[in-house]
Amino acid sequence: MNRVTDGEIWIESDVPLAATSLWSLPLRLLKAIAQGEPANLGAVTPLLASNLETIRDIFAAWIPGHRVPLSIDLSSEIPTAAKGVSLFFSGGVDSFYSLIEHRDEVENLVLIHGFDIPLADTKTFALAEEQAREVARLFGKRLILVRTNLNWEQPSVPGGWRWYFGAALVAIAYALAPNHSKIFIASGHAYRDLPPCTTHALLDPLWSTETLQIVHDGGETRINKLRVLVRHPEALARLRVCWENQGNYNCGVCEKCIRTMLGLRAFGVERCAAFPDTLTPELVRAQQLNPGAAPVWRELLPVGLPPVYQAALQSAIHSYDAGLPPRTGKPKREIKRWLYAGRNAGRALMSPLDRS
Repeated sequence: MNRVTDGEIWIESDVPLAATSLWSLPLRLLKAIAQGEPANLGAVTPLLASNLETIRDIFAAWIPGHRVPLSIDLSSEIPTAAKGVSLFFSGGVDSFYSLIEHRDEVENLVLIHGFDIPLADTKTFALAEEQAREVARLFGKRLILVRTNLNWEQPSVPGGWRWYFGAALVAIAYALAPNHSKIFIASGHAYRDLPPCTTHALLDPLWSTETLQIVHDGGETRINKLRVLVRHPEALARLRVCWENQGNYNCGVCEKCIRTMLGLRAFGVERCAAFPDTLTPELVRAQQLNPGAAPVWRELLPVGLPPVYQAALQSAIHSYDAGLPPRTGKPKREIKRWLYAGRNAGRALMSPLDRS
C-alpha cells in the first residue's frame, strides 16, 4: 500500500502516488484562507500559479475567508504527463451519469473510503466496493481504491465539509497524478442551480496543472441525469445514493433515497434492485426538506408521477415553503403542526413594522 502524508492527514492507495508535496496544496491554501494566515505553498508550476490568486479570492468571498498573501516558489520543471483518464466514482446518480457520458474516454474509476463512509465502517464500504468492482468490470474500467482521513481529520474551516471536500478531491487527484492526465469531478448541481460550494464549475478547472486537467462535469439537472440512467439497467442495479451508512447499500428511507426512488418512479421504474421496497406516499409526505434538497424535489413536479405520489410530493414541498413541519397523518402530530403554524403567524403579526 502506497501512502502520502502531511502532518496528520494522509492518502493511501495500491496504485503509484505522486512523490511531491503538491497533493496537500489545496488543503493548506484553504486552511490559510479560513484562518487568515499567509499561505506558504512551496513549488508550483506556472499554470497553477497563475490561478492561485483567483482560487484564493473565490474562497475568500464564499467562506467567508481572507485574501491572505500567497508565497510560492515558481518551478520551471514540468513533470512528464501520465497517461489515463479517471473519474471520481461514488456509485451515485452524478458519477454514473458522467461514466455513461464519457465511457469511451474514462479508464479509471476512483472510489474513496473516508469521505461519506467513515474509515471505521468497513462493512458499508465493502458493499460499495463490491458494487463498484462490478461496475468497473461491466464497463471495462480499472477500479482505483483510495483510503484517506481527509474528511475525519479536516482542519477547522467555517462551514465544515461543504467547503473542504472539493479541495480534498483535488488533493486526491494530485496524489494519483502518476495514473492520469485528466480527471472528472461529477457535478452535484445543475448549472442553473450552482451554489457557492467547494466543487464548482467556476472553481474546479482552476486547479488544473500542465500535466493534469481537472474537469467539472455534468451540469444537467438531477432528473435529466436519471432520465439517462433508466436506459442503463446495469447502472440502476448498482446505484448508491445513501449517506446514512446503516449497513444497507441504500436505506430506502432517507431523503436522498426517497427523492431518487421518486425520480425512478416518474420514469416508470417501479422496483429497482438497488433500493428496498419502502417507497410510500406517507414517507414522501413526511420528509423534512432543506434548502439543498428542495430544488431537486421541485424538479420532480412536472415529470408525471402517479397522482398519489404527486400529491405527496406537493405536500412535502408546501410544508418546506410554508416553514411548517411535514405532514405525517398522525392526529397528534397534525395538531402540533397547526399550533406551530399559528405560533409563526402570531410572531409575524407582532414583529415591528419596517418604517424605513
